[in-house]
Amino acid sequence: MNGGAATVGGGAIVAGAIFGRVAADGQEIDTQVPAVTALIQYYDPPLQCFTFKDFQLVPTVEEFGDILDLPLEGKIPYKHTMQNTSVSTLTGILKIHPVELEGKMITKGTVKGIPQGFLEGHLRQLVDKDMGETFMDVLALILYGIMIFPSIDNFVDLSAINVCIAYKINAENPVTTILADVYGNLNMRYEFKKKKLSCCLPVLYKWFTSHISPNYKPAAKGAQEWACCFAKLHNGMIKREVSWQQRSHIIHCGEYPNVPLIGTKYCVNYNPILAQRQFGYPIRGALNPESLVAVWNCYEEGTSNDLLRRIRSAWDSVVRAEKDFRPWVVKEKTSYQQWVMDKVKGVKLPFKPVAFMPEQQDVESEEVKTLKEEIEKMKQKNVKLVNDLQKAHHEYIDLKHDNEARIRTCDVLIKK
Repeated sequence: MNGGAATVGGGAIVAGAIFGRVAADGQEIDTQVPAVTALIQYYDPPLQCFTFKDFQLVPTVEEFGDILDLPLEGKIPYKHTMQNTSVSTLTGILKIHPVELEGKMITKGTVKGIPQGFLEGHLRQLVDKDMGETFMDVLALILYGIMIFPSIDNFVDLSAINVCIAYKINAENPVTTILADVYGNLNMRYEFKKKKLSCCLPVLYKWFTSHISPNYKPAAKGAQEWACCFAKLHNGMIKREVSWQQRSHIIHCGEYPNVPLIGTKYCVNYNPILAQRQFGYPIRGALNPESLVAVWNCYEEGTSNDLLRRIRSAWDSVVRAEKDFRPWVVKEKTSYQQWVMDKVKGVKLPFKPVAFMPEQQDVESEEVKTLKEEIEKMKQKNVKLVNDLQKAHHEYIDLKHDNEARIRTCDVLIKK
């Protein structure tokens, strides 16, 4: 997807990617709630990742960008300017009179926004008027408010509107904000015992299930089956590099040793060093605590301005993994797997710690099998390419001979 200054229906495109990739089989939508409910039991707030018996998984901007078809590389992330979208800007995009729009903007609790019903009614009017581009823009706002950045039922809050309009006008990629809200909601659940996750659950579901080897996904997909599935997971059951993933990824931004994010209500970060194996790189020992420093702040309008400025500034200096040479491992004699298992002992997770299993054996069982399958596919492709090349070569020789014959005939005719 190419961002532009006049992106039409950005929210509709993002939503289409969610349902297109997450719900190719319509029945998958029904599995999200029990699967995600089971998954969040394994969230590790201090490290801001998911910790299992002998491995960890980290949602990253690259993975979310691939799922949503919103790659971040070469694009501008959402910056959150600390100013809400003006009424005049909204009225120009939505084609609603300023007085009418101001009358419909209300506050629920501390959240300001527009009722979903009003926007849906405006959609129906746009259909009658055959205003296709404006229809897509209004649909985008609704999708941002109820699916991508859900907050209050049947209500599109101003923070979701800000992200949507920033994508349309300035081509600011929302994937960092979507990921930030996932992390922010997970942290809120643990810090404030918040029961409801108000974030884009379909992407979180798609991200995690993409990492489970197909043979280990539960046949019946109820709450109990997913809980048992997660409790049994170990390193050998995990797909590290999924089919849509690239190896190049962001390792840190500016002054931060990791990746800071700005969400609709949260400043948070994640630790790419924990995600190295997801991108095909080894982790050769216990990790340096300096690489795992947490950023976590739930901000309100007019607060945390300094932190927001620092994070925006950090994104001006993005460093990718292949260009980062800092030593993140501090104890090579202690394997990463053992380091994880030591961490598990201090975290209350819904399983009993298991005896140490040699990491290499687990990795080989799944990864070598996958590698062999990929090699076999490459061999088949190579045979086809060789055949195509030989065919093309023969056709070239035939054409060359035909051309030489025509030249000789022309020469004869000219001489006559």
